[in-house]
Amino acid sequence: MSAVKQFFAARPYIFSIIIVTAVVLWMLSGQLSSAEKVPLDSTKTEHQLTRVQVKTFTAEPIERSLHLYGQTEARRQSVISAEVSGRLLEFLVAEGRPIKKGQALARLDIQDRRSQLLRAEALLEQRTIEYAGVKALSKQGFQGKARLAEAKASLVEAESMVKTLNLAIDNTLVLSPYTGIFEENIVEAGAYLGIGDPILRLADTQQLLVRTDVSERDISQLKLDKKAYVTLVTGQEVEGTIDFIATLSDANTRTFKVEVLLKNQDQKLMAGVSASVRIPLEEVAAIKVSPAVLALDEQGNLGVKTVVDDVVQFIPADLVRSDPDGAWLSGFTGDNDVIVLGQGFVREGDKVEPVTKAELLAQERLE
Repeated sequence: MSAVKQFFAARPYIFSIIIVTAVVLWMLSGQLSSAEKVPLDSTKTEHQLTRVQVKTFTAEPIERSLHLYGQTEARRQSVISAEVSGRLLEFLVAEGRPIKKGQALARLDIQDRRSQLLRAEALLEQRTIEYAGVKALSKQGFQGKARLAEAKASLVEAESMVKTLNLAIDNTLVLSPYTGIFEENIVEAGAYLGIGDPILRLADTQQLLVRTDVSERDISQLKLDKKAYVTLVTGQEVEGTIDFIATLSDANTRTFKVEVLLKNQDQKLMAGVSASVRIPLEEVAAIKVSPAVLALDEQGNLGVKTVVDDVVQFIPADLVRSDPDGAWLSGFTGDNDVIVLGQGFVREGDKVEPVTKAELLAQERLE
């Protein structure tokens, strides 16, 4: 006995092997005993058809549309600059106020332009008399053509000076080039401005633009003047038209710039507001299903499983529109028996036992 102990003490791994073998044999004996308890009609169960619940969906015409996102912007924004030099005396309109085309917005100092104009007008009168005299003498042969040309040049110079000074005086009053909004003043009253210095910023909000991006896959379906429906983040819904479609895509995103034009004569719409754009494309036949009925085929494509003559068919999902209570899928005509329960346990081509919800409830009442 001591020899056996010495043998196992020298070789402890043999004892471990014996224990593992015993445990494995014990587990196998449990599986065999449980297998003996399997009912005799198990082979019959394997040949029963899988029961799935179906619901009939009828395809109906639905509008396919393109859904985009962007924000409203003023169609035109302009920085008005000084056309003459001088000190800015005052603004005649407060920031944020609506303005009309031709309305005075600000006034610059005229300085000594009035007195310069008086001198220029006097000189013009003198040059006019001189030219008339030289012209009369030239007809009588007492003045040459050179003197007549000189007198005419002096007259034109005087006329040009008068026009220039009148224009400079007019430009001391800054007028609005279009109807819109006086957005903000860039400088304060009292500042001295040179020709070209910015004074104020205007925005034309009688028409708004919603700028958005369209993928290269969808851009071919759009055309100018096509109707678009814009829903603002405020809840307002406005009808517009496509006013611009870019012919070159963005090199980074491969999308095309599209602008939707909105009329805003009553100035009720605000610029800079988030907006969603819906552009109708075409009408297709579709069914409306719950996202819960969607399934995957063996290739991983998303779609729905239907039953035709007790055989499962898979139809890839082509999403037309998504509503809060379901999704519209195209590719269907007439009535379609869609599997709404059990689609995860069957594959395309399987023969099944389709039942409706009403049939299941009737069976439960009988049971």
